[in-house]
Amino acid sequence: MSEKTRISSITRRQFGLTAFGLSALAAGLTACGGGGGSSDSGSKTLQLVLSGDTNQGGAFAAAAKKYKEATGITIEVVDVPTADITTKLKNAATANDLPALARVTGLDPLWANQLQDLSDIAKSHSIDEKYLQESPDGIIPAIPSDLTAVGLFVNKSLFDKAGVKYPTAIEGTWTWDEFIAAVGEVREKAGAKYGFVMDRSGHRLRAMMYEFGSTAFAKENGKYAGDSKAVETLEYFQKINDDKTMPKSVWLSGEDGNAMFKSGQVAAYYSGSWQVADFNKNIKDFEWLSVPLPKKEVNATNLGGGFMVAFKDTGADEEAKKFIDWFYEDANYTEFAQLGGYLPAKDLKVEYQFQQPSFELYQKQIAENDAKGDNAIKRVVAEAYAETPFSGDPLREETVKMLSGSQDAKTTVDNIVKLYNGA
Repeated sequence: MSEKTRISSITRRQFGLTAFGLSALAAGLTACGGGGGSSDSGSKTLQLVLSGDTNQGGAFAAAAKKYKEATGITIEVVDVPTADITTKLKNAATANDLPALARVTGLDPLWANQLQDLSDIAKSHSIDEKYLQESPDGIIPAIPSDLTAVGLFVNKSLFDKAGVKYPTAIEGTWTWDEFIAAVGEVREKAGAKYGFVMDRSGHRLRAMMYEFGSTAFAKENGKYAGDSKAVETLEYFQKINDDKTMPKSVWLSGEDGNAMFKSGQVAAYYSGSWQVADFNKNIKDFEWLSVPLPKKEVNATNLGGGFMVAFKDTGADEEAKKFIDWFYEDANYTEFAQLGGYLPAKDLKVEYQFQQPSFELYQKQIAENDAKGDNAIKRVVAEAYAETPFSGDPLREETVKMLSGSQDAKTTVDNIVKLYNGA
């Protein structure tokens, strides 16, 4: 791609975000104050903009404190609501006032070409190459700060009350039909209101498609493509959205699946590893457990996570890279994972402070992931530099239309492909 073409593409995409990363927002926020770094009596201060650190035990804040003790450089952790970080960074880029550092769940085409090259850091700290995506210029613009994986939780108290068994090892996992039968039995025998709930998210539904053997709209010859297994998945998904097995209110009305599971009314919750820390802290009224995902044809999950990025021309470029380099040192990165309940993006043995079996199950689910589609983490980065723009979450949005009765599964898949390819 020529520089002129790329700039033109980025201009067209200014207000469109990657479908697999950040969602478009309307609210305006003040741009990041102070830019990349400021000097106070010779001491440097760098901003690190992120979301959710408080919910994850302040792991980034703890790393920043340790870094200040080691180097004298202050890393100011700016923890903003998840719904606001997109607009905050977009406004900062527009005002030419980006922070030195950010931890994001996706890259925005508006500022993707303002990222520093982190190739040397990724290589020196042996970040798994499966999770590294080059930009068109051949740099590594983002390194995963952590991994997440779609996974399954059961209300152990309800299952035990109903006398229904559940698998604990991937090797003996249940099929989708066995899983649906099990949660139905729990609903009937233990008084659960619903069998299970799945987050209203294309990310979660894509994992189910992988389990059914679909490539879940992977690219073929440069274009996103659908397949018959995606249609089969959506037909099955539509069948179980019946207000008994699954509550229609989550996908059609946006009711919070997390809150429903924590209320104790739901036998199982199809969500992901990022919930472990929350459940460990906030579920007190019943026992819960991480269990293997069901499968149709293959054992599969869908990966995600955060990315560490460093912006160019902030006045603290080198200092920002030094912090990231320090962050990925084995001892520092292990402490970060332990405190926040994060899965590492490199080969480390982490002894977690809570729920060790849950984290080990998720790591095994990742290691044995047989999904046929694109690597989801690479895909997030690649899409930020792609020629064809799309916004929102076409998989979720078109599936909602299907569930409301306005179209069938085949039409839904066809529409998703068109949206992904910019038609």
